[in-house]
Formats: sequence, structure tokens, C-alpha cells
Amino acid sequence: MSAVVVTRADRDAFVARVHARAVRRVARSVGQASLVIGAAFWAIFLVTTVGVPLVVHQAGGVMGGGVMTGAEYAAPWFALSLGMIALASLVVPHLAAGGTRRSLVVGALAAALVAGVAYGVAYALMLLVERGLFGALGWEWQQLGSGLDAGGAWLVVTGVGEAISVVVYMLVGMAAQAAYRTFGVWRGTALLLPGLALLLLVDHATRNGAFADALGGLGLGGDHAPAGLGLLQAVVVLALAVAWMWWQVRLLRLRPTR
Repeated sequence: MSAVVVTRADRDAFVARVHARAVRRVARSVGQASLVIGAAFWAIFLVTTVGVPLVVHQAGGVMGGGVMTGAEYAAPWFALSLGMIALASLVVPHLAAGGTRRSLVVGALAAALVAGVAYGVAYALMLLVERGLFGALGWEWQQLGSGLDAGGAWLVVTGVGEAISVVVYMLVGMAAQAAYRTFGVWRGTALLLPGLALLLLVDHATRNGAFADALGGLGLGGDHAPAGLGLLQAVVVLALAVAWMWWQVRLLRLRPTR
């Protein structure tokens, strides 16, 4: 009976296939949940975006700005909570099934990017719906908040900025969940500070979100910035968020239940 010889190339190919399969499963699990739950989130904002102006118009009033500013603030925080929930629900079965931290990070990052693009597109389309409705009602529409100076490309720049913000917030949520699992309540809470710094930085770069408004109110950030510079800064913050999430997942240790 001849022995089966397994070469290093065979082992590497097998490991690569297993890794790719694990990445796909993580990306599918997190991505599908983000898109399905996100669809409900944006459906609520669609009803609100259309319904509130119609009610105000029926009552004889006029709105100076729409309700999509609420989506600008809410969508990234919604993504952050999804990131925390996704990692909390997935990490134990993933590692117990033999998955690696690397495949968990790569799959989660792929899902976050898909969610970010979807949310950014939804946000831009909803702005178009709101502007069209205001025009049909004879109202003047203006995008509330500061934003980036983009000229005629404002819609694309706004959608891209929102997409990057969503990805950063989602990754920071995953990093926070990993930190709590590894270090417990007190040290995990302390490790929220670097994550909050990343949120502040991406809001400042895109000139969108609650932190951007807070900085503007304190006189620490201008209302507008060149679109190219702002988006470049946002991409740098995104890279830092990826590194922060990878670092926390790399350190991840599952504690026994008490």
C-alpha cells in the first residue's frame, strides 16, 4: 500500500481554499444582515422623507430643510451598532469551527465595504427624492449641514463621504466589541477612546455627522472643505479604522461564561 505524499504546495492550496471559504461565510453572514436590516432602516426614512413634507404642506406650512439630515447622523451610528452585534453573534461559532482571526477580519471588512456602498447610494438617492419632492411642492430645498465643497458633483461626493463614514463606524463597532470581549468592562471602555477619535476624524474629514457639527460649534472645524482633500482624509481614517479593528480582533480572547 503506497503512502500518499502531501507536498507543501498541496497544503498551501488547501489552506487557501479553507481561508477563502471562511471569508465568504463571514462576508455573507455580516453583509446579508447589514443589507436586510439596513433596508428596513432606509424604508423608514423614505416614508418619513416623503410623509413629513406632505403633512406640513397639507397644514399650510413650509419647510426650509428636509429630514434627511437625520439619516446623515443616524446611518453611521446604526452601522456601528450593527458592527458590534455582528461580531458578537459571529465570533464564537467562527472560531469554534476552526476559523481564523484573519478570515474573520477580511470577511467583516468586505461586508462593511458592501454595506457602506449600499448605504451611501441609498443616502444619495434619498436626497434626490427629497429635493424632487420639495420642488414639486414649490419649496426651495437646501442640503442642511456643512458638507464638502463639491460644486456640481455634490451628490456623488456626499454619497461617497457617507459611505466611508458608515464603513468606519461599522469597523469601530466591531473593534469595540472585540475589546470588551478580550479586556472586560473597564479596560474595554478605556479602549473606546481611540475608536471615538476615529469617528471624530472621519466626521471632520467629510464635514458630516454629529462630531463635525460639534467641532464647528466650537470653532475647531470649518463649515466647508475641498472635496478632494476631505475624501482623501476620510480614506486615511478608513485605513486607520481597518488597522484598529484588525489589532483588536488579533488580540481577541474568548472568556468563559460565569
